[in-house]
Amino acid sequence: MTTRTLPALPATIVADRGSRGSRLRRFGTLVRAETTILLRNKTAAFTAIVLPLVIGLAFGGVGIFDPASLGIALTSGLVSMSLLYVIYFTMVTSLVGRREQLVLKRLSAGEATPLEIVLAPAVPLWILLVLQSTLAVAGATLVFSTPVAHPWALALAVIGGAGTWTGLAIWSATWTKTVESAQLTTLPLMLVAIVLSGLMFPLEFTPRAVQHIAHVLPMTPVVDLIQLAYSGVGIDGTTVGGVSDALLAAAGMVVPLAVWTAFGIWTGLRDFRWDPRS
Repeated sequence: MTTRTLPALPATIVADRGSRGSRLRRFGTLVRAETTILLRNKTAAFTAIVLPLVIGLAFGGVGIFDPASLGIALTSGLVSMSLLYVIYFTMVTSLVGRREQLVLKRLSAGEATPLEIVLAPAVPLWILLVLQSTLAVAGATLVFSTPVAHPWALALAVIGGAGTWTGLAIWSATWTKTVESAQLTTLPLMLVAIVLSGLMFPLEFTPRAVQHIAHVLPMTPVVDLIQLAYSGVGIDGTTVGGVSDALLAAAGMVVPLAVWTAFGIWTGLRDFRWDPRS
């Protein structure tokens, strides 16, 4: 995979001050600029739009021989790959590219807060994630007739996963020097997420200790929530009874995602460098 330096934000964004509108209006200006840049950059657009669909479809059918399970597997694969490529990788390259061009430093000298600056590139990626996730669920429902037992668990998987991998992208951008090096700095976390999330092979085939570790990693709870949404099966492999039991099971999956989100955003903002790394 090759990357290229992203174009700079328009100079008018840098000059935007609080006197020209509310914080929401200022943040919306940043988001519009980031959306325009994403759509104009062919490499970034391919990574965010096409790549997750291709890889997600490939991983979604690995080791699945039961047609009834294909809908769950394809949804898990598409959502997971969208989180890795739409949110994580694309956002890391965006933040690093802006920093290399001194765009982030100019923005930090204005009225925009650090949180607004680093979250602006994420908003169009969140929208794209929702669209691709909707496509995955629609495909599972229409093509494979896979019923959804708990739709709210699907929403938690997408929202929780988006928060987690956004935070991890901010954190990873703090120690990624260049856009090109992002291919290497993001690779370890992406590989761990793919291998230990149950996408390549069922976690039941791994030792019990590995399973316990896997279920608190950034990606596995997302897959667990999708499994719960479709089949009503909890982490321990047993079928959850009523709604209250399903909510209790989902809470154990959401907590790791919340912790990873807080860790990524807190450490990312604490250690973030606004000047290019030498």
